[in-house]
Amino acid sequence: MSAKSTPYRFKPRFVGVAFVSLSLGVVLITASATITPDRVSSIFALGTGATGVLLSSMYLRSPVWRLAVDVQESGLVLWSGTSEKLRLPWSDVSRVVMDADREVCFVDGGTPDRSLLVPGPAAPASYVIAKREQLIDDILAHVPEDLVIDPADVDVVALAEASAQPAE
Repeated sequence: MSAKSTPYRFKPRFVGVAFVSLSLGVVLITASATITPDRVSSIFALGTGATGVLLSSMYLRSPVWRLAVDVQESGLVLWSGTSEKLRLPWSDVSRVVMDADREVCFVDGGTPDRSLLVPGPAAPASYVIAKREQLIDDILAHVPEDLVIDPADVDVVALAEASAQPAE
């Protein structure tokens, strides 16, 4: 990442649910070894506890949480640790879909694999982006105003059909 850039990190949205699942999993594993009345109950408690611990651990250790969006003068860059995953020059941005409340921002790079969703209450995702409001401000500072449109102006059917077409 460049010295003048500001990385906006992806963070887990459901971290509380993951910790509750992890805690309940540990309690169930402990109960299976100590207080269950019979073998079937013990196996069930062990299995569900282990599943809770495994799934919550996988969620919290997901590689997605190593991602960061970097706003540079040349464009948006998506990093995973120190390796660059996507570079979207500002000239390749076809539009920015943003609601009037500036709670959600979608940067359309022409194809789904070259686009970025900055989630918010109206368009939730399994992640949040740190300093979301500042990221939206930085994106708007680099994109011409005529490319910024309201979601009410987007023809969803035409957009879905266009994204379903194979690239030429």
